[in-house]
Amino acid sequence: MKKYIFLLLLCGLLSINLSYAQSRLGIYAGYGTTWYYGDLNDRILTSKELFGHYWNAGLVYRLNSRSSLSLNYNNAYIEGADSLAIHAFNRKRDLHFQSAINDIALRYEYQLFKKSSMRKKQRVTPYLILGIGALSHKPVAILNDNEIELQPLGTEGQFIEGGQYPKPYKLYQLSLPTGIGIETKLSNAFSLRLELVNHWTFFDYLDDVSTVYADSTRLSKTPNGELAVQLANNFEKGYPSDGAGRGNKNNNDTFMTAGFSIVYRVANGKQNGMNRNVRKKKGKKKNKHNCDAYD
Repeated sequence: MKKYIFLLLLCGLLSINLSYAQSRLGIYAGYGTTWYYGDLNDRILTSKELFGHYWNAGLVYRLNSRSSLSLNYNNAYIEGADSLAIHAFNRKRDLHFQSAINDIALRYEYQLFKKSSMRKKQRVTPYLILGIGALSHKPVAILNDNEIELQPLGTEGQFIEGGQYPKPYKLYQLSLPTGIGIETKLSNAFSLRLELVNHWTFFDYLDDVSTVYADSTRLSKTPNGELAVQLANNFEKGYPSDGAGRGNKNNNDTFMTAGFSIVYRVANGKQNGMNRNVRKKKGKKKNKHNCDAYD
């Protein structure tokens, strides 16, 4: 899937033939680190063992001197583990997860400082990011060296009939990326971007943990009951009672990305060269006219 998305972004760029559009349009790709905040990561300063990685690609189109739109795709990897938690309850719960995330978003980017005649040589441009997107995720746990998908198990009783438990969560969700960035010019065509972006979500199941423990007897009778019971709980002293707290449903999960990307603006340098040539030609005509007048 990610290969097809990347090819679509490339095709979108190559299909634009107007030189005016090309001077405003750029393509970029980059790499960086990512981490998540949720029930299986209770640290503000995330443990180094929970840092994942991501790569991204996209298109950016300059609307005016201070605003741009970008279409951004992220392929990220996140994880969480109670074994690295601060709070004793989380360590005793001892759950873990891993997940690949594919996220695509339309972003509005706004430069903080307006360029003026006093800053014509300004090469570093800070900007704000606000967007809306969609993501896919697939939380898994490791059991006997095998990856087990958690959503089909219904670890919090999602597949118990006639219960008060939540419905199965979807693996496709909305996201709201917000953040800051800095862009610096490397040449007329290339620039470097550094970005820190928080990807807010509207749900609490990136890590498969949100509400309470389901009744173990009823949970065991669901289609994947044996695995569901085994991966819903890891307490050494037995399975908690029905309704005991498993997660905090009042805090939605989120993940961060921090990294760099290289931007290539197709005809920016060529366009600037054309403008300089036009100005030179106009200047020569004006000087010739003035000389004739003095003669």
